[in-house]
Amino acid sequence: MKIVQSLWTKKGHKGGTRNFSTTHRCGWPDKKYNYFSWALSALQLRKYYDQLELVTDEKGYELLIKKMQLPYTSVKVVLDNLSRYHDELMMLGKIYAYSIQEAPFIHVDADVFIWRPFDEGLFRSPLICQSPEDGTFYNKHYGDIFYPMLRNLAYCPEVLEASVLRNNCIRTINAGIIGGTDTAFFREYARMVFEFVDRNLEHLHKIDVNYANIVFEQFLFSALAEDRQLEIKFFSPNAEVFLSDIVDLTGVPGRRQYIHLYAGHKKGGYFTDAMQYRLLKDYPDHYFRILQLVKSNQI
Repeated sequence: MKIVQSLWTKKGHKGGTRNFSTTHRCGWPDKKYNYFSWALSALQLRKYYDQLELVTDEKGYELLIKKMQLPYTSVKVVLDNLSRYHDELMMLGKIYAYSIQEAPFIHVDADVFIWRPFDEGLFRSPLICQSPEDGTFYNKHYGDIFYPMLRNLAYCPEVLEASVLRNNCIRTINAGIIGGTDTAFFREYARMVFEFVDRNLEHLHKIDVNYANIVFEQFLFSALAEDRQLEIKFFSPNAEVFLSDIVDLTGVPGRRQYIHLYAGHKKGGYFTDAMQYRLLKDYPDHYFRILQLVKSNQI
């Protein structure tokens, strides 16, 4: 199975300056950690897989391939097609990347690092995700985002409301990794995501678009799979135990082989230091190349 990563560089800041190198930190405290993360993620994936595809735009190609020299085996420069969309719709690059896959794949976020290949059984599954997001915390978290969307947007896919009514709560997934053999499902899912966005372009100012990404991407994926009665195979079905382990870089590679520095774990301190140390220790050439590029203001 092919491994895919994607980078859409359009995201800027509220002042309107779209400059990836100065504004697109992806939650990290400094841009260099974003670059370190991309490098460590790609290098570890390439260590175990012969097919590592990057889906990006022209600026992403310049950054990751020409300057950082990351070892992708194929590149599709297609995400400039999304230039008309709102900067904060970060998930659209990923959704587009899913939609153009013609063979089984797993998409891996750039803050995910592996120290062993994925289980072969995972590759035979029609739909794959990292873990479920279910329970009191997630129901409130997603509810605080989704219900204002229902009130303020002109259109919402029926499968979302149907899922809430069916479960009496919001159940969804984490897309740190996502993919499967059912590429037809991903094309339908992508069509629904873009329809959801396109029919609300004039209303996006009424919601927090940044937070809405998880509804557009993760909740819609889960609700559509549920509506189609399709089983999702989870990398880790027990999210509560799993999420306490996947940020522990002190355990790699002996006790931990999968790390996802999600959400607030990017903000600084131990997590950024540990990630930086792993790149320096295991891939010093890439580490010092990135530092030099940053210091010389080339990225």
